[in-house]
Amino acid sequence: MRFMLRAATAALILGTAVRAEAQLPTVQQVYDRYAAAVGGVAAWKPVTGRTETGTANITFVGISGSYERFMALPNKNRLIIDLGVARIDQGFDGEKGWVDQGQGPQPMPAEMTKSMAEVIPDGAYFLSPTQHASATITAKETFEGVEVYKMETTSKSGGQAVEYFEVASGLRRGRVTKAPGGDQVAIYKDYKAFDGKQVPTTVIQRNGQGDVVLTLTTLTFGTPAASVFKAPF
Repeated sequence: MRFMLRAATAALILGTAVRAEAQLPTVQQVYDRYAAAVGGVAAWKPVTGRTETGTANITFVGISGSYERFMALPNKNRLIIDLGVARIDQGFDGEKGWVDQGQGPQPMPAEMTKSMAEVIPDGAYFLSPTQHASATITAKETFEGVEVYKMETTSKSGGQAVEYFEVASGLRRGRVTKAPGGDQVAIYKDYKAFDGKQVPTTVIQRNGQGDVVLTLTTLTFGTPAASVFKAPF
């Protein structure tokens, strides 16, 4: 009798797990909903780059200022944060990266350079799971108070991350990147339309020190001038 009870309990648990797994969408289904939520693949396909401006708030030190971000496909990137008392400048020219926190430009750390060298998930590319080496929907859970699908990914360079897509809207609400120095968390909020494309206007970057809040003010699609990405060494 005891054996039969254990067997029945095990079967019930297994059946519940199988049903829960069956209720999860596929990675492609999650990306299809995401694409629809942010304007559609056709709207994003022509995008080759972008220029952003906005405000930056370093919450853990109580300092705020402005930021500029430039991106160009396939993998050029630059972010400048001007806090008045300090200026942070980091970029990647497609081959090498740099970081300048006020003491002059220094080579970007190897792990960060490896990540920056990957293709920027912009244009139609960021609406496709082909940007990952592997991706799996592993759970439905709560992230920052929102019910989400949890997607575990491995990049083509081996980097691991978890992305969160809202069940109700399909929008991406967060990303946790695994790093040797600790997880890097990005939270995406306040989506608004720019040229028919929905973009988060509040991005909270969270690390062991606290939150950096970037609030987008202007966004222009198009490839920035090549000089923007010229490495300082």
